[in-house]
Amino acid sequence: MNFRKLKFLNKKIENILKNSSLVSEMSTNISKGDVYIVKKVFKENWIERLKIYLINVGQNSIPNYQNIRHGTPNFHRINRNDKRAYVQGCFHQFAFFPWNQDYFNLFKESKHIYFLKNLLSGIKKTKFIGHTPDDNCIARISIQFYPAGEGFLNRHSDPVDYHQLVVPMLIMSKIGKDFHDGGAFFVNQKGISENIEKLVSEGDVIFFNAGLLHGVKTIDKDCKLRWTDFKGRWSMLFAVNKLEENSLIGNSIDLG
Repeated sequence: MNFRKLKFLNKKIENILKNSSLVSEMSTNISKGDVYIVKKVFKENWIERLKIYLINVGQNSIPNYQNIRHGTPNFHRINRNDKRAYVQGCFHQFAFFPWNQDYFNLFKESKHIYFLKNLLSGIKKTKFIGHTPDDNCIARISIQFYPAGEGFLNRHSDPVDYHQLVVPMLIMSKIGKDFHDGGAFFVNQKGISENIEKLVSEGDVIFFNAGLLHGVKTIDKDCKLRWTDFKGRWSMLFAVNKLEENSLIGNSIDLG
């Protein structure tokens, strides 16, 4: 699916949830390829404190991948062109699950994001976000850091199925301040990748169709990569993922 239009909303998520006609309109438009940017959902100082914490974790513990099962601990891992990945990229990922504790109460802070994600996807608003899996799926908060010098994510589409239509993404960095080139893009019907970084601010949440062709262009490709400096682009995905044993839902498709 290709990107169609960009739409901005200066409304609180809680107020959007109360407006059923707006939710219905958003769902219809997102299913056709529109992307919504809801402004100033999270405060910048909260995001900056979270990044400081994650940098501490990333600099002082060994990254290790964990399969998604009931009871999987929160973890962080590095993907540097890992051929085992469904989509090729270069990033540092921090993953959080609702059955684990965390200092920032991420699922409590983002519950309204998940409520809206589910309603836009035509799902009961509380589905998938409990402390146990639901229909072999579970909510997962995935924070992605793309390092200056090599950070990227190939053009791809993610699965749309009974678990989701919409993927919300929190912008945690600002082009011109945290990095200078590259960033998130969507592909339109002419085959042109549209970089959206100059149109968003730290704290905005983007709601888009998981099936859209999207990715991340290389961040500051002329820089020398230094993983532990944590200079680059940050974002947070409010995902619903299938468990390891779930064979009903497909995988993301890498389109290069």
